[in-house]
Amino acid sequence: MLIFNPFDHVDRKNIIKRVAKLKRKKSSLTNDEISRILIRKKSRWCAAAGALTALPGAVPVLGTLVAIIAGTVLDITAMGFFITELILEIAAAHNRDLDKEGTAREAVWVLVSAVGAGAASKGLTGMTVRRLSGRAFNRLIEQALLALGIRASQRTILRIIPVIGMFIAGGVNLYTCNKVGDYVIKYYSENSYADKWDGETIEAEVIARGE
Repeated sequence: MLIFNPFDHVDRKNIIKRVAKLKRKKSSLTNDEISRILIRKKSRWCAAAGALTALPGAVPVLGTLVAIIAGTVLDITAMGFFITELILEIAAAHNRDLDKEGTAREAVWVLVSAVGAGAASKGLTGMTVRRLSGRAFNRLIEQALLALGIRASQRTILRIIPVIGMFIAGGVNLYTCNKVGDYVIKYYSENSYADKWDGETIEAEVIARGE
């Protein structure tokens, strides 16, 4: 069951206004260059989230438990939100209409592909994603968030190192955000037409890796 769907919490209207303002201010820049500015800003937020959620690790015993368990959960949630927001910002920078349902579905596909979720490696195509019905669509988002979680868990033990753990957690988040951003720019640069993402939904099953 999907507990947190970042796509339900992102303020799309605010993203539209924010990106439009940036494009007016930097009118001489290309869509990709605008996107690079967005990535730099968002990567700082991701780094801050990693550092702050690792902060309790500086307190012996109790702080260690908080940093490992609660800190990791909060870090994953924050990263899910920030990266989702970044994808939609880059989509807007490449002239996607965020008010269209198809744009959100396309963004989910970009997220799944960027973080290497299991569904993407099992042959699930963008054509199928754009037509998934409710439950299967949520399952796909679950897989993307799980993929982010796996990356976070690989460095969980490092969060408990006082001070250094904060820099490590922040640095990994910074790197992850930049890598995802690179993929997202490449996708939207090479796929300039969004109409193909609007259509009817179908019933389909998303199978997680290992099932």
